[in-house]
Amino acid sequence: MALTRVKPEDCVSLTLFERIAGASLPERDRVLASIDRIDVGAGEAVFRQDDPHPLVYVVRQGLLKFTYLRADGEEWIKSFVAEGQFFGSLSALVAGRASFTVTAIEASSLERLPFFLLEDLADRDLAWSRMLRNALIILAERKERREREFLTLTAEERYRLLVREQVALLGRIPQKDLAAYLGITPVGLSRIARRVREEQESRAALNPG
Repeated sequence: MALTRVKPEDCVSLTLFERIAGASLPERDRVLASIDRIDVGAGEAVFRQDDPHPLVYVVRQGLLKFTYLRADGEEWIKSFVAEGQFFGSLSALVAGRASFTVTAIEASSLERLPFFLLEDLADRDLAWSRMLRNALIILAERKERREREFLTLTAEERYRLLVREQVALLGRIPQKDLAAYLGITPVGLSRIARRVREEQESRAALNPG
């Protein structure tokens, strides 16, 4: 893992934060001075479950997976993040420890900054307060959506949802990770993918233009 200071003209975090806030944000120089760029290789962990890690990350480039380690040593894949998304362990952000592990699927470039800085800015400025509130809502909604899909949809329905909404991401996720995310075996995933593909090909044949 390589750590460098992010260049002001190359920073993506502030652009994302201002989009989340819906407004320009003050104290940019202070924020820029606290942002590090991290480059991680495929298979490297950004942080691990139970690490004290009160940091917020923005993905510049790459693809990462979040996993829970079960008592029996097996991993359960919580979610994936790619370019333009941000993340952090909420349990770690409130002076605790990370509840999951983050591992790079592809070589990835990230930016990170301490959560306490965002809290301090939010305490003193309305725009930063709005940004932090909206960011936490996004994280909570992402978690709630994953729980709802896993508890109310079948594995095939979850796969079809990914095909509709994140088809570009599917080609980047290894089959074993995608199967684990859906809660099925790689063989089961292969059957579902083949069925969906055949349906798409059949519709395309019936509607060539």
